Formats: sequence, C-alpha cells, structure tokens
Amino acid sequence: MRLTLVRHGETVWNAERRLQGHADAPLSERGIGQARRAAEFFAGTPAPSLVVSSDLSRARHTAELLGFSAFATDRRLREMDLGDWTGRWIKDIEASDKGAYRDWRLGVSTPPRGEEWEPFCARVGDALRDAVGRSEGDIVIVTHEGVVRAACAILVGLPPSRLAPVSPAALTIFDIDRAAPSHAARLVAFNLAPSPGDLRTQGLDHAPV
Repeated sequence: MRLTLVRHGETVWNAERRLQGHADAPLSERGIGQARRAAEFFAGTPAPSLVVSSDLSRARHTAELLGFSAFATDRRLREMDLGDWTGRWIKDIEASDKGAYRDWRLGVSTPPRGEEWEPFCARVGDALRDAVGRSEGDIVIVTHEGVVRAACAILVGLPPSRLAPVSPAALTIFDIDRAAPSHAARLVAFNLAPSPGDLRTQGLDHAPV
C-alpha cells in the first residue's frame, strides 16, 4: 500500500509569514498554482482507493485542485493548534522571545497554550491508522506541514529536528506493509515539490505552518 501525504498550497498567511495552526487563511494565487502543478503527479495514474483531507479549507481546496472530486475529511488531520501564536507574524514572535520559534520547529518547545508534540502525534497517528485500516489500496492524504512531520516521526522514526521544512503542495510518500506488525513503513520520497522554484531553502523558518 502506498500512502501519499500532500501539504496544502501556499496561503495568504504563509506568504505573509504569519502562523495559522487551526486558523484558516485561503490559498494564495501562488498556492493555487502549486496545487495545480502537484496535480500532474496524479494525472494518468490509477485513482487511489481512499482520499482524506484535513477539514480546514486550505487543505480541502488543495484536494479539489489536485483533481479529487470526492474525499473524506478528518479533523484529526488538522495542523497543530498553535495557541497564543495563532495569527502572529514570525518576526514578532522572534522579537519578543528570541529562539522560541526555532525551538518549536525543532520539536523542543510548545507555543503558549498550544498543542504539545506528543498529543499532536497521537491524534495524527490515530487518523493514519484509521485510514490504513479502511483502505484496500493506495491512500492520499491532503494536510499540513506539521502532520507530515508527525507522520515521519510515527512511521519511520524521524523527529522534527531531522527534517527540512515541507514546501507548499509538496508530496511525501510512504510504502506501508499492512501484513507487518504495526504496519511497518518505508519512506519513499520526502518533500517532493511541484517544481524546483517551490522548494525554498531559507532554513528552519522558511515555511510557516
């Protein structure tokens, strides 16, 4: 079984370097273009057995642009709740608490009143197991950067500190062995961006969630 996770396209807040979490800014024009380019990956291939999207509109819009007209939604596939950082600009967070944003990206701190890493991974893991359990074939999940990072930790043991930022509309692909204990997984591709220009490399803070 192949499990493909797709991050949503760039949003207006992403472009402004403003944090979203459970808030829900619309896709930017660039994000719409990114999702349409990512759709080429699925064109001409057999349809997946199951498509699931986060219930937030930026993920649902991306799923539609990828060419999936029918898909389930799952609230557990939402981005991490960023608490008091929701809606804030990264530069303001760094100015008021230097290093806090970087430490959060590394998985070693939690935003004030935000969701902690372990509970976040627990809900993402539950959603992934449910999807694998109810599908007989390949799965596509349209979601958020934090969920992709959590999936890497859950499925192949890669912590946030070992991962580069996930670009908008990038694909991350796993092969899942359903016959193995705990559905053993192998990472096939990480951060496969729609085009080279979408693969930005400005360090840990280049792609606000």
